[in-house]
Amino acid sequence: MQNIIRLPLDNAYNVRELGGYYTKDKQITQWHRFLRSDDISQLTDQDIEFLLNYGVNSVIDLRSQSECQAHPDSLMNIEGIDYYHLPFMSGDIDDVTKIMDNLEQFDLGDFYVELLKEKELVAQLLSLITDAKEGCLLFHCSAGKDRTGILSMLLLMIAGVSNVDIEANYQLTYTYLKEKPGLLDMMPSDMDLSCMYSKPETIRKAIDYILDHYQDIETYLMNCGLSSQYINKLKNKLL
Repeated sequence: MQNIIRLPLDNAYNVRELGGYYTKDKQITQWHRFLRSDDISQLTDQDIEFLLNYGVNSVIDLRSQSECQAHPDSLMNIEGIDYYHLPFMSGDIDDVTKIMDNLEQFDLGDFYVELLKEKELVAQLLSLITDAKEGCLLFHCSAGKDRTGILSMLLLMIAGVSNVDIEANYQLTYTYLKEKPGLLDMMPSDMDLSCMYSKPETIRKAIDYILDHYQDIETYLMNCGLSSQYINKLKNKLL
């Protein structure tokens, strides 16, 4: 199958490759290895067949238990798919797009930094990814922007992709999500649409947190509890 940046699915709008990015070591991230995604609870049979043919054989669901119960993954019980549920959140925050209190003071970049401070959880996620079977792994939350965006950022940083390309990868999300039918109807009437934006300066705040406090991604990951050998194993999986 050909290499595709955004997968042409009928009922998922932000399923994208992490392959094809140039790195500082003059390598290229592998295609058909990692996909970032929005909600996949409404996939059609054709969507599922497309993903299986694309090589997807593992799924990591980053959503909360309540999100999973309300909208179960379409790939959860598909033969040949290893499904893992590991919520990626800070404290009791289910989904940043549902935060209603003190919205004017809320800073999305600060939320991302709080996710990065969940070091034990970051180590669990990256260990799960490293130990997953060979093939294509899809990871997702609800919008494929916040929790998925931070995990994508970490993987691309590990691979050695430039900050500019990481910001560009993040920035695409709103462009694709706004095409989702009924997206605005799903949001509370008093919610500010800015919660759905994916501005480059927002993800840059998370990148800067790692660089300012740990100098590089490797030092950050070792502070999370990952060994250099494990980090190299994951890097080799990306490249």
